[in-house]
Amino acid sequence: MNEFRFLDIEYPEEPHLSLATEEAIFLEVMRGNSPPTFRFYRHSNAVILGCFQLADQEVDMDVAERNSIKIVKRFTGGGAVYHDMGNLNFSIITRDTFDIGLNVTKLYSTMIGGAVNAFRGMGMDAVSGKLNDVTVNGRKILGAAATIREKTLLFHAAVLVDTNLNTLASVLKVPGVKLKDKGVQTILERVTNIKKLSGHDITDVRKALMDSYSIELGITMKEGDITEKEKRLARELLAKKYSRKEWTHGREMINPA
Repeated sequence: MNEFRFLDIEYPEEPHLSLATEEAIFLEVMRGNSPPTFRFYRHSNAVILGCFQLADQEVDMDVAERNSIKIVKRFTGGGAVYHDMGNLNFSIITRDTFDIGLNVTKLYSTMIGGAVNAFRGMGMDAVSGKLNDVTVNGRKILGAAATIREKTLLFHAAVLVDTNLNTLASVLKVPGVKLKDKGVQTILERVTNIKKLSGHDITDVRKALMDSYSIELGITMKEGDITEKEKRLARELLAKKYSRKEWTHGREMINPA
């Protein structure tokens, strides 16, 4: 079995640093300096944008300002998500030992199964969506994003455990046509929380995900720590990329590392 480093590294009040750390770990795994990694983390009050999105198109800026919601852009694609401490995020970062190549569809299908099985083991009728989400009774409980670069994979996902869905619905702008495509009229009809469905809390979900992915990917997890190289690189990425307005609010693609 392949051994993964387990990281419980989070910066709830510093989501920009958190996402910079995510990219730093990915780059160090890609360079062969860090081991394959499974990470949990949370953010206290933030909207996380996909790298191709524009903040003013995806976020109600007035709501964000009134509620002190930070806006951060990640280095993977996909859609905007709202994070609070009732949301659990996890990432899987590894060299490609799964023969995925450049097949993003295969990447998602390989990596999302662990979450589906975890939720089913908790008593929910979870199913994988078209590509990058997991639903129960048609309502979304997980959304994922991923990237492949130089035979290195990153898959990360946001899990709705006990998130404030009213805040989520008010701060995110979701086009009516997208909601209609899902057969709903409002965001609140599209999402739900695991705690409401099953009574399980974040501690339960963490354990279920770790156990399920260990089986699904054929890995063992050993608790570790972030390296000094990863810390330095994260700070560099924070200064040159994640803290810059050009990155967060514009279309500029910044790759300083």
